[in-house]
Amino acid sequence: MPTRFKEVYDRAVFRFTDYSFASVIPDFKEAVLQRYLLSVIVDFRHSAAADLTDYSLALGQFNNDLGDEIIEILALGVAYYWLSAKTLNSELLRNILHNKDYNTYSPANLLKEIQTLRNAVKQEYQGKIRAYSFRNGSVKDLKK
Repeated sequence: MPTRFKEVYDRAVFRFTDYSFASVIPDFKEAVLQRYLLSVIVDFRHSAAADLTDYSLALGQFNNDLGDEIIEILALGVAYYWLSAKTLNSELLRNILHNKDYNTYSPANLLKEIQTLRNAVKQEYQGKIRAYSFRNGSVKDLKK
């Protein structure tokens, strides 16, 4: 049974909970998430037990049944790439005036905090890929 990209997207969006992203036009949102997913496939395809290159963009699905662990890693990777795009957002470089107490927050500090979060998500993402490959790899699969 094929695994729909939407299943990965739903888990990923749950991770980053950006309410402004929820209001984006569905076709555009899916196109953005698909680009992130394609990047994750490149990262994870050599470690995954399933063939992640067997997919159909037209149907929006992997042509094989992916297990929960693979879907979870793909979703975390999508969230990581979304967060990476956030750190490269020029909007963060502008000062923002807070309505409550009229303090101007440093865009550099905000950017630093987002980069710290991005690095933490990256470590979790790469750690899950490594742990998965150790559990599902075999010494006989190693090349000389």
